[in-house]
Amino acid sequence: MKGCILRPLRFLCPLCVLCILSCKPGVPSHIIQPDDMEDILFDYHIAEAMTVTDDGDARQYNNRLYRLAVLKKHGVSQADFDSSMVYYTRHADRLHAIYQNLAQRMADEALAWGADAGNINTVSFAEGDTTNIWTLDNNLVLFPHPPYNMVSFFTQADSTYRKGDRFIMIFNTRFLYQDGVKDGMAQMAVRFDNDSVGVRIMRMSTDSPFRLEMPNNDSLGIKSVRAVFYLGRDQYSTSTTMKMMMLNNIRLVRCHPVKKEKEEPQPQQPERRTPSPVSLPVDSDSAQHPKPQKAAP
Repeated sequence: MKGCILRPLRFLCPLCVLCILSCKPGVPSHIIQPDDMEDILFDYHIAEAMTVTDDGDARQYNNRLYRLAVLKKHGVSQADFDSSMVYYTRHADRLHAIYQNLAQRMADEALAWGADAGNINTVSFAEGDTTNIWTLDNNLVLFPHPPYNMVSFFTQADSTYRKGDRFIMIFNTRFLYQDGVKDGMAQMAVRFDNDSVGVRIMRMSTDSPFRLEMPNNDSLGIKSVRAVFYLGRDQYSTSTTMKMMMLNNIRLVRCHPVKKEKEEPQPQQPERRTPSPVSLPVDSDSAQHPKPQKAAP
C-alpha cells in the first residue's frame, strides 16, 4: 500500500518542478522583447562605431542622427526604447544575457570582415616564448550592480612556468553610459615563490585598448596569477539609467625570459710585432770621402 502511494509522487515531483520553472515571469508585453532588443542594440553599437573618427560637435550630431536611424529601422520610438532600457537596467540579469550574446555577435562580425580568429587586435611580443593563460570568455560585460560588476580570474602555476616569467594583460574597453562617471578598474596580482606579491592596477574611463604589465626583474619563480575586472558605481548618478563596460579581446600573456647565448671565446691571435729596421755598418772613410764617379765616355 505504501509503495502504491509513493509511485504517483515520483511522477508528480518532476511535474511540480516544470510548473515552477514555467511560472517564472517573462518580460512584460509593453517592453521590447530580448531578441528584438538584442538586434536594436547591435545596430546601435554599429552606428556609434561609425562616428568614432568624428570630432567634437560633429561626432555628437552624427551619433544622435545614426541612433534615430536605427530606431526608425526597427520601428521603435525613442520613448519605447528609453522605457525598455529602464526595465532592463533594473533587471541586470536579462541585460547581461543580451550583451553576452552581443559580444559574441560582434566578434563574429569582426571575423566576417577578415579579422584573425585568434587575435582580432594584433599585438606582438618580441621577447621570448609567449602563451595566453586567460581561460575565461575573452568578451565580458560588466554593470555597476553586484554580482555583475566584477569578474575574477585565478590560476596556479605549474611546471610550464619558469623563473623570470613576466605577464602582460591586454584588452579593449567600450563604455555605454547615459549619465554618471565611468569608473572601470583592472588589477593583476602575481605571487612569487618567496611569497612576495606584485600588484598592478589600472583605471579605465575611455573607449580604448589597454595594456597592464607585471615585470619580473629579480627572475623569481611563480606560485599563482590573479586578474580582476571591476566596474564602480557612481552614487550621485541615476540608478535607472544604462551604464555598462564591455571588455573584448582579453588576453593574459605569459612571457618566458629570453636565454642569452654565451659568446664563444675567440681564439687568441699571436701578437704581431713590427720588425725593427736593420742598420747596416757604414764605412766611416767612405762616408766622409766618397769615391769620385767616373765620367761617361
